[in-house]
Amino acid sequence: MFHVGALASLLPPGTTQYTLAQELAAHMRGVRGYRWAFSGYHATGPGFWLSVAYYGDGLFLVDGSRNHGGAKDVDLLVQAFRARLAQPDDPGMLDPALYAMDVVHLSCAPPLGPVRTKQDILRLSQCSLAPRQGFRRVCILEFLPLTTALAPGVATAPSHAPGVPVGVVPPVPPARRVVAPARAPRLGEVCQACGAEVKERPLFSGTFVGCLC
Repeated sequence: MFHVGALASLLPPGTTQYTLAQELAAHMRGVRGYRWAFSGYHATGPGFWLSVAYYGDGLFLVDGSRNHGGAKDVDLLVQAFRARLAQPDDPGMLDPALYAMDVVHLSCAPPLGPVRTKQDILRLSQCSLAPRQGFRRVCILEFLPLTTALAPGVATAPSHAPGVPVGVVPPVPPARRVVAPARAPRLGEVCQACGAEVKERPLFSGTFVGCLC
């Protein structure tokens, strides 16, 4: 845990500690390349702990290790979608059978750098398949209908092209629904969507400011 301060004279007029915290949290999500992220205890159903960071295109970092009872990370992610803690890109994201899962250990300080596919994470020196001091257990989840379409070597030629068997049709990514962004609740407010207070929350090796959405 740490605190950040800034000279008021260096900030735009009217800036408060709450707006500065929101801007810093959004900046750090951008630095780490997350499309969205949330973390903490979620009092929906029986209640569960979950930290999630989403890079987009079906690639997630998930940590549900604080739960007791042996629930799988993918099941907790689906539970979070069903509880509307986040909006899935595709309706199929509610089906655990459509995910591939790899458990790794990461050091997120410094940030991992540009990440587009699982291989971008696995090739980093900050990623280990075995536990290491200073590294944290994380589950890499791939939503296969999206990540398979982005995988290197996927054919993009028509089925009648040379070298492509007749009748083989290249996969077509599902249509993506664009959701207009809503105004983010300010620190101390109660989010109208999930009913949680906007405050500083843990996320992997750092923190972010937000609700449970």
